[in-house]
Amino acid sequence: MTFLTRLDDSSLAAGSIPTFSLSQRGRSGLELLGSIQKFSSGTLRPIAAERFANDAEGHALAQDHASSSPDLTTRERIQRAKTLCERDNVYRLERFLQRYVAEENFNRGIPAIEERRAQFEAFDAKQGQADALGSLDLPDRIDIPKYYDRIEWHLEPGGWDGYDLYGALFAFGVGPMVFRHGGYAAVGVGDDITQQRLKTVAQFPKSHYGKIYEPGCGGVSTLKALHTVFPDAELHGSDLSVLLLKNGRKMASRQGFAVHLRQADAAHDTREPDDSFDGVITYALHHELPPKANRKLLAEMFRIMKPGADIVISDPPPFRAVDLFHAVILDWDTDHREEPFFSAVLHDSIDDMLAETGFEAIESYGLGQGQYPWITRARKPLTEAVR
Repeated sequence: MTFLTRLDDSSLAAGSIPTFSLSQRGRSGLELLGSIQKFSSGTLRPIAAERFANDAEGHALAQDHASSSPDLTTRERIQRAKTLCERDNVYRLERFLQRYVAEENFNRGIPAIEERRAQFEAFDAKQGQADALGSLDLPDRIDIPKYYDRIEWHLEPGGWDGYDLYGALFAFGVGPMVFRHGGYAAVGVGDDITQQRLKTVAQFPKSHYGKIYEPGCGGVSTLKALHTVFPDAELHGSDLSVLLLKNGRKMASRQGFAVHLRQADAAHDTREPDDSFDGVITYALHHELPPKANRKLLAEMFRIMKPGADIVISDPPPFRAVDLFHAVILDWDTDHREEPFFSAVLHDSIDDMLAETGFEAIESYGLGQGQYPWITRARKPLTEAVR
């Protein structure tokens, strides 16, 4: 998904943002949500965490979670910890506010954008008149996975393609006024998601890459980070959302870099040649796929990667990598923020998936607070002929 968290970012190219703004009412509604989110995650959540840690049962569960030989399974620990947390009024209020903000992003955000529909449509049309860089491949037909088609991701009405001005909503509303505070899902309070992408891209071990591929590229936010770090790399991406791909190409073209985008189910067939990419990156993708689809995706990435190519993965940390209270917070997203595969993937092991696929030099580690972004990187082995 392409959105900005700082409209005054000096790295943005001229013309990247509109010369008009939302109405005072539209801005104030979204800024209120940002303040609520900041208060919820920055003030209430630490109190709830401390109360959990000071509870005798919570302390015992946390010790079991941290043990190298726990008595309970991870699922059992999280369930018991969740039951304990839900007895706490502070925890319940914090979670209520998180859900409230997640819903109101659209209940307030869409009307705020609609007030400026004519201006945004004109702004969008002006983008379309500019020379488009790179390419966009939209096939006449594509089989959309059932798991994708029925989900309103992150509570977005209609899913990724449910509202024609979602690009404007996130880029000029929710992004800079709400998301910039962090403190939602796996993103820590105060974290800058743009900087997190740049730090993730910096985990590639080589200093040069000819061609890099991103499945589930959304609106090219990560491809932009790749261009910043590897300005000479040829950038390719795929996604299931036509809206995100169209918005992404416009955003990239207006900021002066080329991307080659294609609508494709990357877990099935990217329609890319064997051994054709020097690097692959996935960003916040795997927790939105069922485990079987993740394994198929990694097999497809392995196929299109050259021998010796690198893969860098960023996703929320597995439950084993965080403290028990934080695991409860992450698990909450599965049922309350339209993230149906969130917990299943965090219980699983991407490291093991990579090993099963045939990757080597596998390592994983956290970069920031709460172990997010959680990085997993690996390499496709060299062929016997090269060795």
